Amino acid sequence: MPFLRLSRKIICGVKTINVTKSSSFLNISRNLMSKSLYYCEFGDPIQVVKFREVEVPPLKSQEVLVRMLAAPVNPADINTIQGKYPVKINLPIIPGNEGVGVVENIGNEISDICPGDRVIITKPTKGTWRNIGVFQKDVLRVIPKELGIVEAATLTVNPCTAYRMLSDFKPVRDGLVVIQNGANSACGQNIIQICKAWGVKNINIVRNRPEINELKKYLESLGATYVLTEEELRNTNIFKENKVNRPALALNCVGGKSALELTRHLDKSGIMVTYGAMSREPFSIPNAALIFKNISFHGFWMTAWNEKASADQKEIMMKDIISLMCEKKLKGPIYKMVKFEEYKEALANALTTQGFAGCRNQCLPHLPCVPGDEGVGEVVEIGNKVCTVDPGERVVLTSRGLGTWQYYGIYHERDIHVISPNIPLPEASMLTIAPCMAYRMLKDFKKIKPGQTVIQNAANSACGQSVIQLCKAWDINTFNIVANHCNYQSVKEHLLSIGATAVHTLEEAEELTTFNTSLSRPVLALNCLGGRFEDVMLRLLENSGTIIYYGSAFAIPIAKHIVRSDVFFNRFHLSEWDAYAGVIEKDVMMNNIIKLIVIGKFKAPSYQPLELKNYVHAFKNTVNCEAFSTNSYVFDFTLT
Repeated sequence: MPFLRLSRKIICGVKTINVTKSSSFLNISRNLMSKSLYYCEFGDPIQVVKFREVEVPPLKSQEVLVRMLAAPVNPADINTIQGKYPVKINLPIIPGNEGVGVVENIGNEISDICPGDRVIITKPTKGTWRNIGVFQKDVLRVIPKELGIVEAATLTVNPCTAYRMLSDFKPVRDGLVVIQNGANSACGQNIIQICKAWGVKNINIVRNRPEINELKKYLESLGATYVLTEEELRNTNIFKENKVNRPALALNCVGGKSALELTRHLDKSGIMVTYGAMSREPFSIPNAALIFKNISFHGFWMTAWNEKASADQKEIMMKDIISLMCEKKLKGPIYKMVKFEEYKEALANALTTQGFAGCRNQCLPHLPCVPGDEGVGEVVEIGNKVCTVDPGERVVLTSRGLGTWQYYGIYHERDIHVISPNIPLPEASMLTIAPCMAYRMLKDFKKIKPGQTVIQNAANSACGQSVIQLCKAWDINTFNIVANHCNYQSVKEHLLSIGATAVHTLEEAEELTTFNTSLSRPVLALNCLGGRFEDVMLRLLENSGTIIYYGSAFAIPIAKHIVRSDVFFNRFHLSEWDAYAGVIEKDVMMNNIIKLIVIGKFKAPSYQPLELKNYVHAFKNTVNCEAFSTNSYVFDFTLT
């Protein structure tokens, strides 16, 4: 979770004063300036949120001057800025719903809050993304000073949401079992810790990923009874073997297939509470769950609860949560502190699927701009604060939309990755998109064992060729479907030469009434075309297999869920993965791909080099359909 570390400086006239004591504020009588973020229109947070300094108005009788210490960047904050959150606000406005600060001054009619008190903001849309703020007394709550800054700054949303869902729907403290998806989210971590503090057994579902063992250990250290991937949940025997009772309460923040799987494991008369929809996929309720199991379904929104709850109810909840935090039984989520002036980094890190920012409709770049998403170059000069790269090193760009179709470019050090000068230029220039897409789809959705089979269409595309080579290096078989166009035979020979196990046209694949080949039936399908290509893969896919929609087939047709109700349907977009992946995870992936290139097990997809001035030829001959993509163009700046 990104945090804004709010500045501890104020401006008095033209002189900057470092504030060390609360009395510093009391001695300043004029021109107290506040640094804040604000926005005047809804839209992409990176574009619409601005930085400004404004004069702090004099305090009224019921107002409090607060020096903010920290404020988190939550999905609700992002959704509010985008105009997608169901809360009415008047623009312009300072964003930020949560935060913790220190009282510096109080209005003359306030007696129960004192300068030096540490306070949190208890109501939303009051604007916590500023270093100094004036707040009404009734939106503040004094908290113990021994409470950690992170715990205090994140107190009013996720811990309260977890507390209410575990309190209001089922008497879980009476020995009932709780199951949840999205268990690694900030709210999920709070649910685990509260369950542990109350002695409640909890089953936690997370999406599979390369570092799954580390994630499981972390959640277990918080108090998780069981941590299962979505695939493990489908085949688990923990209920049949009576290791744990079937859950009476399910907490759903994902939706789609994940929510359906939770429903299947709920006990009779169980309750499912939905408080998020991170997958953006609809959740279909099975008739049998209603008729034969008497399962009921509810929604929960913390904002709505706050509007209806009494002051006593809120006080009891806050005291319980603060007590758990002070006893070190409830700690804040994993976080990263970001300097206030570098707020765009915090916003960028929050624009993930966990923040409900899908990648189906990408934000358009500011015009004019230099095109080009990937490329390789040599560092010529660095800024005086750059510490991760040296002049003369070869680097690739790891972020999209930075403009690589130019002889010289200026980039931030966080957007480049140093590579070996021994890597051929074609492999290096095409390293960060197609190979990374193939790597992630093969790693993140299904644990594939050597000897098993992956099926894909558009195998002749750059991503398809990358899939073939990675599978060959990992001893995984590939069943590759290509369009029957005029170059089919040469395409087939090329794909077999780089490691394809089998190559078939669409028509040949459709004639396989049974999977009568030497290969095992595929457990993973990679679909970027849809239509007949998609239909034949779904027919050939193994029971309980996984299909990934990407490229032109990013949208998942709901009807396909009915045809293959046993199959896990997923979507993938590399930009979406880039948004939430950590630096270490990206480096591990890049280094693994580079290693395969160095040892000769991975080479660039078919390409044709040309000079930058011949870009019109590349445009005219680049096809817009993966089914007929047999060649890529690479601008070679070494050509003269």
